[in-house]
Amino acid sequence: MSYFRFVRSAAIVLAAMGAMSGAQAQQEPIKVGILGQFSGPFALIGKQYRQGIEAYTATYSSKVGGREVELVYRDIGGTNASNAKRLAEELIVRDRVSIIGGFYLSPEPLAAAPVLTETKTPGVVFNGAAKTITEASPYIIRTGNTQFQTGYVEAEWAIKRGFKRAYVAVSDYAPGHDLLEAFKKRYTALGGEILGEDKMPLNTVDYAPYVERVARAKPTLFNMFIPAGAPSVNMVKSLQAQGMTGRKEIAIIGQAQLEEAVLNLFDDSVIGMYDALTYAIEGKGAENKKFKDAIRAKFGGAELPSYSGAVAWDGMHVIYQMIRAQQGKPFDGTTAINVARGFSYEGARGNVRIEPDTRNATLDMHIRRAVKGPDGKLKLEVADVVNGVKSLP
Repeated sequence: MSYFRFVRSAAIVLAAMGAMSGAQAQQEPIKVGILGQFSGPFALIGKQYRQGIEAYTATYSSKVGGREVELVYRDIGGTNASNAKRLAEELIVRDRVSIIGGFYLSPEPLAAAPVLTETKTPGVVFNGAAKTITEASPYIIRTGNTQFQTGYVEAEWAIKRGFKRAYVAVSDYAPGHDLLEAFKKRYTALGGEILGEDKMPLNTVDYAPYVERVARAKPTLFNMFIPAGAPSVNMVKSLQAQGMTGRKEIAIIGQAQLEEAVLNLFDDSVIGMYDALTYAIEGKGAENKKFKDAIRAKFGGAELPSYSGAVAWDGMHVIYQMIRAQQGKPFDGTTAINVARGFSYEGARGNVRIEPDTRNATLDMHIRRAVKGPDGKLKLEVADVVNGVKSLP
């Protein structure tokens, strides 16, 4: 479908929706599209998204604002931003969704942004940390974190604990660049020294050359940002080969590299490593307990509550608020975005506030440390919590 034909078709759909009476709007199901990675290298993320969403609807009902919520899942299938844009078009024109939630890698919402803007369809980004995401469309709300939040907290945490000589290595794409910029800015402002930095190809699995440079620089802090799962395991193996793991004089920190869902992939060499994330299984709060109880009740004890499940749960809070606020009226995308601005709630990750100006989220950040639990298995314990971290400096 050409973009011109897409826009014309979308306009027809929107006009038809606008013509619905208030009574019809209240009775008709409302469709919510979910774009995610349900196959390919990031299929675990899609699985956890679905678990978080289904746990949420099981807890809070599949009906809100007088309307049944019908979820329409679509698989992006790997690092494919053009596919994310095409699927967004199909969801709006063919499936007639009113809201699109999900997304994982930053290029996905960036590619879909023109579609959301043209059709005035709210997009609720669960994950995707590039600064430019909400700048790309006034119809995007981000409930996930930015890398500025992570970078600033990591820098302040490191300096506070005396780790003042750092090496930074990030994956070479927008979120990695943002983390590098944010960490360097805050770290050097607080008196830290950057010994070296690397931007590594996003799809590489060979981190040995980069870790060799880190080892030669002899930092007291190594800060990394790479995809979770197999890439993280390869990075840890490279660190171990260079004798950098298990040393008290070197702090190693990442972001979601040691997330609970993938801890079983690692050996004891990760003990003592740190990870910064907006979610912790051990995090306090009634909503986190609801989330964990719902995951275990619906999917069994073998399924651990996850970060990706938590961001989906928290994203659904915003989607439901958009629908609830328009009860008895035809759904309007612009109204939905305005309703979300300034919306505050307790989520699975702690306190969340959608910032009215940026449409990003102010969030709590958890610093977690890998330890050996009483059962002999690896676990992450909360070492620090920083509350109310704004999305941008």
